[in-house]
Amino acid sequence: MKRFSKISTLALTGICLSSAAANAAGWQLNDYSMTGLGRAYAGAGVAGDDYSALAYNPAGMTLAETSGAQIGAALIYEHSDVKAVYGGRADDLNADIINKVPNLFAQYRINDRVTAGFGIYVPFGLSIEYDRDWLGSDHGIHSELTGIDYSAGVAVKATDKLSLGFTAIARRAEITLTSTTPHPVFGKGYNRFEMTDWSSVLHFGAMYEINKDSRFGVSYRTRSQQAVKGRSSIMNGTAAAREFTAKLTTDAPEQVLISGYHKLNDKVALTGLAKWTRWTRFRSLSIANMQYPALSVEVSQRWKNVWNLAVGADYFYSDKLTLRAGVGFDKTPVPNNRERTASIPDNDRWEFSVGASYKADGNLTYDIGYMFLYLPHYSVLNDRHNLAGTPAVAPITAKYQTTAHVLGLQVQYAF
Repeated sequence: MKRFSKISTLALTGICLSSAAANAAGWQLNDYSMTGLGRAYAGAGVAGDDYSALAYNPAGMTLAETSGAQIGAALIYEHSDVKAVYGGRADDLNADIINKVPNLFAQYRINDRVTAGFGIYVPFGLSIEYDRDWLGSDHGIHSELTGIDYSAGVAVKATDKLSLGFTAIARRAEITLTSTTPHPVFGKGYNRFEMTDWSSVLHFGAMYEINKDSRFGVSYRTRSQQAVKGRSSIMNGTAAAREFTAKLTTDAPEQVLISGYHKLNDKVALTGLAKWTRWTRFRSLSIANMQYPALSVEVSQRWKNVWNLAVGADYFYSDKLTLRAGVGFDKTPVPNNRERTASIPDNDRWEFSVGASYKADGNLTYDIGYMFLYLPHYSVLNDRHNLAGTPAVAPITAKYQTTAHVLGLQVQYAF
């Protein structure tokens, strides 16, 4: 196996994927803020110490006292040991991957009540690449789902204590999926899907300031229905590839985010986060071959709704330097190891993070964050991956041991 990991893009799906870790369960990514990374994203959207609120809770944009912009990226290193059994054969696999997750935000303070913002960031992502002759090639060889969210929003202070925000999101997705195909007509073929799509998402937020040192917020991101279109091709031995049109359909789930911030004194602030994701939307995933239905792919999923919880703290060491730390727990939507598939072998994860911000002058701030992720040992006992109109692909079983490291760097400029 060459590599497999969760990478810097997309909000769609994970057919034929083998990404065991990143920093959120399912196929989510949280890496919009390297400031927030240092406290496990506790207080996301209401901490008010960078310009990323647009992506978490748009109402929190009113906290910034100046206009400004920021650019950052997270570097994800992931290691997995996998022991797999497929078709009576066994194999031990290792994966070491480095990927990056970029983001860009800008805010303009129109007046004391209204702030507008723009952002480019990555809320979901999955990727895999196996050797073409690996033992589970029928379940996937190379899969890459990439996409970018382009967001524009506005926040208004409705009262001195209540802020409301709204964001409109245009999401661009590009998907490449390859596998071998055991089909009675074409024989053992090499199947490739290439698809692209635009979709839309709405994001609403509210924030209430109890006083200047305490506040909490709630945001809601809508469901995204995907119907990604493109082409598929199949190559059988030395025969010329046959070209078909294809369509992938699935849902990306709704999400509710609750976060809070409380400054205890001049030196310490506490933060918290609770995020609910409606993964029951992800009931099945299908890729339809429009000209040759027998080459279509259907994968059923029985995911459940889950919560992600985190707590964090900031320590204001000086006027220039802030230190922070956090811990989080992210529950997997996969209910048990019999429902877990080799396509998406997801599991619960613990998140431990530290970070710091340094204010170089009145306008420039540097942020750094680090997170260690631990996934308890877990296994796949069966795989329900099927091709429409063909015999079921043989079951695959596997045991996983996975850890990951996330390092984030960011620069803010106020103007």
